[in-house]
Amino acid sequence: MKRILLIFLAALWLVPGVAMAHSKLESAVPARDATVAASPERIEMTFNTKIEKLSNFKILNAAGEEMEKEKVEVDGMTMAGSVPSALPNGIYTVKWVIIGADGHSVEGDYSFTVEAPVVTEQPSEEPTATATEAPAETTAPTPSPDASTNTDGGSSEATTNDAGTNYTPYVVIGVIIVAAVLLFMRRRK
Repeated sequence: MKRILLIFLAALWLVPGVAMAHSKLESAVPARDATVAASPERIEMTFNTKIEKLSNFKILNAAGEEMEKEKVEVDGMTMAGSVPSALPNGIYTVKWVIIGADGHSVEGDYSFTVEAPVVTEQPSEEPTATATEAPAETTAPTPSPDASTNTDGGSSEATTNDAGTNYTPYVVIGVIIVAAVLLFMRRRK
């Protein structure tokens, strides 16, 4: 009987240490302190534990202004979001807030740099000969970068509250305590 009681007490002592470990960022795309040659279409972060659906992030430029993002998705240990419009050259900070497997809110940040090559158009000498046709050609093919920014019909997934606190460690601890008390009471009889 003493052996069983010692096993329960050891489990009670060990479980909170494992269950209460805080989540941390393991990897990201774009990576921490990376310099990318083009604006990323998506930001993706992987953590060392499962994270809850309420987790979120924001992208800030060097002036501290929040950049546009959409459709943040949380799947297991990964959180990702789309960047609908191209980020101009500069330094960006990704600030994240997650709800870890232990139920605690953890926040952090990392930076990356966008250094896309600047494209300059060389004026052609031919448009002067056909001046009436040139404006029609230059205005027609320029696509709007905002034309296809929101194809999901709204990002209600990012604001839904279908996750919550992870109660598993508390349930396990409760079961262990009840078992230890019952074992102790049985032994006293």
